[in-house]
Amino acid sequence: MATVPTLRQKNAAYQSNVNKRGHVKTSLKPKNKFKIPITYWAMALIAFTFLGGALVQVLNLIV
Repeated sequence: MATVPTLRQKNAAYQSNVNKRGHVKTSLKPKNKFKIPITYWAMALIAFTFLGGALVQVLNLIV
């Protein structure tokens, strides 16, 4: 169950929409404007290959 301050905040948001009558936004949640073009697992895979390759190069240089 939601806490009392959370309920009050949501009630205030919806109450302010009552007076707008037809000019209400489709969503009360803010939308993210920035979206990365690849998924997180693909970014992790690319980082792993680059960092792993750099680590192998350093180990070859030392040994």
